[in-house]
Amino acid sequence: MQIQINIDKNSGIPVYIQLWEQIRIMIRNGSLKAGDLMPTTRGLAVQLGINVNTVARVYRDLQTTGHLSLQRGVGTFVADGVDRPLAKQEFAALAQKVAQIIQISRDAGITCAELTQFITTKWKEDDHV
Repeated sequence: MQIQINIDKNSGIPVYIQLWEQIRIMIRNGSLKAGDLMPTTRGLAVQLGINVNTVARVYRDLQTTGHLSLQRGVGTFVADGVDRPLAKQEFAALAQKVAQIIQISRDAGITCAELTQFITTKWKEDDHV
């Protein structure tokens, strides 16, 4: 199985985080559904041109959080019920707002890594409010 993931090795965001977040987003937007078979760690590593140990670590961590489930001898599957998939209109609205934030950031000369750090900081601040 091939899944559509884009890794930017020059983004300043570790490959592990990019892969982990993209798989989570694919589960949230419904691209990956409960019961879907994931690519093998080796197959995904070759597809993305990254280290197989990185993919194995992401899969292991996603199994720990309940997003993926391993069936020995069969494969790794998307687990059921950890994240509620967003409705298409919810995801479209979110994507539109993110596109606006990206454009404002680019106009201001803010890099992807800086924007990511800013959002992470604000997210954590809002958790404490």
